Amino acid sequence: MVNGSESRLKIKTNRFVWALLCLATLVGCSLPQDRSEPPQSYLLDGGNFSPPTARRSNGKTLLVTVPKAAPGFDSNRIAYTKEPLKLDYYSNNIWSDTPAKMLLPVLVRAFEGTGAFKAVVSPPAPTMADLRVDVDVMRLQQEFVASQPSRVRLMTRIKVLNMKSGHVLATQVFEAIEPAPTEDAYGAAQAANRALQKLLNDMVPFALRHFG
Repeated sequence: MVNGSESRLKIKTNRFVWALLCLATLVGCSLPQDRSEPPQSYLLDGGNFSPPTARRSNGKTLLVTVPKAAPGFDSNRIAYTKEPLKLDYYSNNIWSDTPAKMLLPVLVRAFEGTGAFKAVVSPPAPTMADLRVDVDVMRLQQEFVASQPSRVRLMTRIKVLNMKSGHVLATQVFEAIEPAPTEDAYGAAQAANRALQKLLNDMVPFALRHFG
């Protein structure tokens, strides 16, 4: 049998636990609730880009490295500018990933589609490559400066290398400017994808010419 003191101790313990549970519930209810909408994210995938087809494969393996981005464009924030030299970013709209990272599978797919190579690989593939392509994102911004409608500027630098000799075969800067269909982040994303298609139409043939 449970004596009186043990029974009273059990009752006090249960009351204490119940009080703690009530306190935790009250604290939880009093905390501010975040009812803001999740940020809208956009893709940079180049749309329906159709790469030029090579006459024949060169039998070599091409390594496409992970693109790098210049400061200010190395995050998933969507940049715009209303004043020269000043960058701003949309607060509730973002890229699904950094533009540089989203560019990697686009480049791999584009070079694969040419049929010019035995294989097209990207890091961390262990395959020894014969050729290499480096692409840097120098600028990707929606511009409201002296432009109506706004426009998106995409600027990249491509470098092609021979991995066997270590020689840089060629390097060049490419730029595309596209008007935005709407004056918001969605319009910026649409224009950015069209600009990327234009750059792919220039960069892929440029690389193929120097790879031989």
